Amino acid sequence: MAYPVVTPEWLSSQIHAGNKDLRIFDTTVGPSGPSIDEFRSAHIEGAQFFNLTKNAPFTQYVPLGLPDPAVFQDYVRSLGINTSSHVILCENVDQIGSKACRGWWLLRVHGLTNVSVLSGGLVRWKKEGHPVTDRQFEYGKSDVTVKVNKSLVMLYDDIKPGDGRQFVDTRHPDNFDGKEKEPSKFQIYCMGFLGLKPDGLRFQTGHIPGAINIPYPTLFKEDAISLKSKEELLQVFQAAGVKLDKPLTSTCYIGFTACILALAACVCGKDDVSVYYGSWTEYGQRAPDASVECTN
Repeated sequence: MAYPVVTPEWLSSQIHAGNKDLRIFDTTVGPSGPSIDEFRSAHIEGAQFFNLTKNAPFTQYVPLGLPDPAVFQDYVRSLGINTSSHVILCENVDQIGSKACRGWWLLRVHGLTNVSVLSGGLVRWKKEGHPVTDRQFEYGKSDVTVKVNKSLVMLYDDIKPGDGRQFVDTRHPDNFDGKEKEPSKFQIYCMGFLGLKPDGLRFQTGHIPGAINIPYPTLFKEDAISLKSKEELLQVFQAAGVKLDKPLTSTCYIGFTACILALAACVCGKDDVSVYYGSWTEYGQRAPDASVECTN
């Protein structure tokens, strides 16, 4: 399995060395959907676009579901991802991004473990003086086989508060504590990224009983685009009371920033964190009042 996070300097050296196993993908999603036009105008040499919303089912409860494995296999084959490929995911955002982390988790769920996230994405890449291009790249169709790793996926029906599993919620403390009613402005913003409208939907306020709150911005350095070092992340987990030797599930609003925490835990050596991809958009609608906590 590849190291979960790589630097622009490392990636540049691999490109210059002619590493034929590299497969670089931009996973950017903007307010109007996948940012394909922006990608076409400027991207890293050899990069392709990875559409995170492609073939992902939308339902009332789950904002972005998992694709059918066979359909996903066809998609990654069309991108030229081979068994030997080292997949590098990045995105083009000025501050804290979660889309590359979502792609990292999605590929790992489907059994592709040689996957890394580019620290700082395209912004840091350019800031450190590395070139971009508008040249388009395609690779021959591959024969890679996907195999779903269900241990990395948490479903609503599998949630049993009090069974010893740790839940870490990456939402803002005011949302986690129930100080802001749902759907909050941020919830509406998050749903808008996926083309969902909260009209008519009723969300409870609070969090999964027993959950621990680690707001996702605390996982990043001061530049707000680069993940903290292993030592810094270990301190974050320790300060929050998270035991990395115990079962752990990450959750958030729509199953994206939860993937940041899963990536951070992997940097710290824990590579089996599951993501509740329905997150609060699902739980806040489905859970009975007795299954929601608020902190006053």
